[in-house]
Amino acid sequence: MKLKHISIVALLSAFGLAGCVTTKSVDALLTEVWNDDQQPRQQLVELTKAVTVEGRTDLIDSLILVNDIVERNDAKNIKVIDKILKNGLPQGLTEESYKTIWIVIDHASLEKQEQYLPLVEQMATEGYVGVDEYAILYDRVAMGQNRPQRYGSQLVQFGAVDAQKLYVWPIEDGAKVDLLRNTVGMSPFSDYLKDIEEATGITPIYDSSLTIEELNKMRGNE
Repeated sequence: MKLKHISIVALLSAFGLAGCVTTKSVDALLTEVWNDDQQPRQQLVELTKAVTVEGRTDLIDSLILVNDIVERNDAKNIKVIDKILKNGLPQGLTEESYKTIWIVIDHASLEKQEQYLPLVEQMATEGYVGVDEYAILYDRVAMGQNRPQRYGSQLVQFGAVDAQKLYVWPIEDGAKVDLLRNTVGMSPFSDYLKDIEEATGITPIYDSSLTIEELNKMRGNE
C-alpha cells in the first residue's frame, strides 16, 4: 500500500476553506485537538488514582464527569481527523501534528482504528510517527477484535470504581514479547508495567495462562 499524500492546498477543499487555511493553521488546529485529548485524560488518571488508591470516594462523581468529557472529545476529535485525512495525509505538518493524528486514531472507535491501521503503518514506515506508535495501535485493534496482542502494550481496567483491577490483555507469545518490543523501540515489558503502576497506583497483573474468554468473563463481558 502506497501512502497517499495531500498538499495543504488540497486539504483546504476538504474543509471548504480554500484560500484561508495554511500549514500553520492546521498545526494550530491539531494542537487544540491534542490538548482536548490529553488534558482530560491526565485528569482522569489523577482522579482514578485518588479514588482507587487513596480511597477518595468523594471524587467519584468528578471521575465519572471527566470520563464523559474524554469520550465526547474522542468522538469530536476523530471527526476532525477524518476531514484532514479525507484525501490523503497532509505534507509539511509538524512532528507533533502527525503524532496527534495517530493518538486520536488510537483513542477512536474500533471501526476507525481498523480503517486507519494501514495508514498508520505506512506513516511509521515513512517516519511520520514512531514504529512503536504503530505497534500500540496494532495491539489496540487486536484487543478490540478479541485477539491476543503482540507487543504487550494494552491493559484492561475494571471492577468497582474504588477497587479497580488492571490486567494485561493476553499476548500472542509472552516468551518473545521483549524481543518484539525491542524491534519497535519499546522498553522491556517489566519496565513498562512498573511505569504503569507508578502512573496509576494500581499493580498490573500479567497471567500468561489467562485466556481472552476468561478475562472477558472477569470483566463481565461474557
